[in-house]
Amino acid sequence: MGVDREPVSTKQYTTFGWQGIGLTVPSAWNLVFTQGNYEAGNVRLADEDSVRLEMRWQPAERGQAPEAMVDAYLRRVARKADKDRVELSIHRGLNLASPVGKDVECYRWMAEQQVLAMLSRCRQCGRIVHLHLLGRPEEPLRGLARTVFASLDDHPEGGVLFWKFLDVEFASPARLPLMDRSLQAGCIRMAFGRRLLRLEFVRASLAEVVLARKSLAEWFTEFYRKQLRRRRFEIQEVPVRGHRGIDVTGRAWLLVNPSRLFGRPRILRAACWHCDETNRIFICCFDGSAGEAAMFQRALDGFRCCATG
Repeated sequence: MGVDREPVSTKQYTTFGWQGIGLTVPSAWNLVFTQGNYEAGNVRLADEDSVRLEMRWQPAERGQAPEAMVDAYLRRVARKADKDRVELSIHRGLNLASPVGKDVECYRWMAEQQVLAMLSRCRQCGRIVHLHLLGRPEEPLRGLARTVFASLDDHPEGGVLFWKFLDVEFASPARLPLMDRSLQAGCIRMAFGRRLLRLEFVRASLAEVVLARKSLAEWFTEFYRKQLRRRRFEIQEVPVRGHRGIDVTGRAWLLVNPSRLFGRPRILRAACWHCDETNRIFICCFDGSAGEAAMFQRALDGFRCCATG
């Protein structure tokens, strides 16, 4: 299952955030799979060899204790091991971590691979988070498990959800669900909102190549060609987050924005900038009611591109 791995030093850790759940993980681990929504779902992080962490979350049911959920999970593991005729060993009640404000059980099971796990139920928000750290049977994982498990943060703070993955970091309003996502190598695009409201974060790679042929304003106009089709908009060149950028303001045509006649105009606000340090283009874009446009500046302020921006 790959080459031998040395214990991870503290200098090699970073923060991972998804759907408001935060963890400290080795910096070599990257997001490779996502499924679900804020209520329930799962993600997987992998190094260059294999999946190293799986995280599942769901709301707690009334009276549901972590120990009972671990019982049910391990019964499924045992049935599979029996079916595959694989020897299985299980150790319950391990003292690996005790995150503040959570009821947890830590345990280990080992068959063809080793899994150190923690199931947590938050006393404040009721969220269930089940973490599985995977490795070879002979691999020393307890120190790593203690670091990862103890770092669990599982609910919104200050009305925002924290996101940090694949070198992208931002905060979205907790009341806006994730509508759409695209995690392509050259462009990461995360959109949040509901009917007639959309807040979007974009990171595009290879900025120097893209901007060698066109200006930042031209690239932005082409990137949002469909969205700008029925908008009157203006673009100004201004510094954004300490980098060369543009500020975009606009509003929908009256035909598609009849509420403007009643003092509820639908507006467009966007900032786009070229981060020289990372060679990437970033966009924060709001399209919605003018009465909710304050979220745009807060979102822009929380969208990190580099150490200085």
